[in-house]
Amino acid sequence: MENITKKDLMDIAGETDNPLIQTLVKQKMQDEFEGDVVAQKMIQLSQLLSASKQSSNLDENEVKRIVREEIETDKIKFDDLDDTIKKLLNNQPTNVTLTIKQGTAIKVVTMKVDDSITRPLVQKVLSDVLARNNVYLYGGAGTGKTFLAGTLKRFLGWNMIVVNCNQFTSALELIGGQTIDGYQEGKVIRAFGNLNPDGSPMGKGCILLLDELPKIDPNTAGILNSVLASIGQYDNGEPATIQNAKGDVIERGECFIMATGNSLLNTKDAEYEANFKQDLSLQDRFAGSTYKVFVDEKFEWENILFQKWAFIFLYLTKLRKVIQEEGFTSKAFVSVRLMMSVQKTYNVFRSIKQASGSTKSVTPDPEVSFTPSPIPQALEGVQPQSVKTIEDSLNEFFSLFTSEQADILKTKTNYKDWLKVVKEKNKMPMDKINSDAELAEINNMF
Repeated sequence: MENITKKDLMDIAGETDNPLIQTLVKQKMQDEFEGDVVAQKMIQLSQLLSASKQSSNLDENEVKRIVREEIETDKIKFDDLDDTIKKLLNNQPTNVTLTIKQGTAIKVVTMKVDDSITRPLVQKVLSDVLARNNVYLYGGAGTGKTFLAGTLKRFLGWNMIVVNCNQFTSALELIGGQTIDGYQEGKVIRAFGNLNPDGSPMGKGCILLLDELPKIDPNTAGILNSVLASIGQYDNGEPATIQNAKGDVIERGECFIMATGNSLLNTKDAEYEANFKQDLSLQDRFAGSTYKVFVDEKFEWENILFQKWAFIFLYLTKLRKVIQEEGFTSKAFVSVRLMMSVQKTYNVFRSIKQASGSTKSVTPDPEVSFTPSPIPQALEGVQPQSVKTIEDSLNEFFSLFTSEQADILKTKTNYKDWLKVVKEKNKMPMDKINSDAELAEINNMF
């Protein structure tokens, strides 16, 4: 039994009714496959079924009964799982090693996979990266569309070129052209060919982000059709090429194109007045990979705010919902950026208040965007009695609405009561701010 495989052992265990052989097989399995709980339980189940073959009345219901009883009485426990599976189930980062074969070349890559990558939408988009599909993300403002592009950039280790689309976006910006300073290469061309501004190779892949694509003039958008169609194409086994404004042929590198917007491309949304209704041909370039994006509060709390601090997150989440219910989103909205801004402001406020002595000493917190920023002049210039507060931040945000709208929002979110909570939080140690009741409320929310 020196070179016997796991499959051989399972076949033997399932076919024999000899007690001695079954004992030997069981012992071999324990020696060779110690820790493989799944395989051993499958063998036990196989033995049970084999023992029942002698019965002439064994039918489908009898098999189901045997399987059910075995599963119910001898379950696979969490501790029996592989360490990698445990980390994934606990949303902990885990290292994954990939072996990639390209012709005769073999490339081994090890990367860390965390909760930001295992989100369902990110998984779909990563699948589109592999399929060379263009992706269009649309949804309400502040839902994290652009943030997702940054997540991909960091995970892939690529560069990212951003085109901020609007009615003035020109062919010069997209595919290049002559300027008073000479020829300027277009952003689309650079991303497609993985080129630096001077035309030299980047040495890595590139994400082209067409941010707010519905705002681009439809006539200008037509320029994009060629490159969007060429991303996944091959000519005689070679990657498709495109031409820049000079007529130079640009070979395709590792390029992924992602666009964002607030509405579908071929619709005119009254809530977003700056949007154009785009041609169906442009929409077709994203067919099969157009996704509506929704706010992911759990991800915001755990992976962007890093669970700091519950009282801020709970209030802003409530404010976001009231703004939506009242139909005030055309004025302003609670975005991930606002949440991070308020969080950073509070971190700076507490750090300045706690700093003492003639020379203030603060430690940037990596979980709060490395704030306070270690700028000596600013640290010396800001005074504890006049440092910006989160009340200042929220009042500035409310000023984006009409006075009547702001009053409605403050009333429906119990803003005055929340400010009293803020005063109490200011007296607590930074690592003791989250209360059990607040954390339970957040868990119930999810």
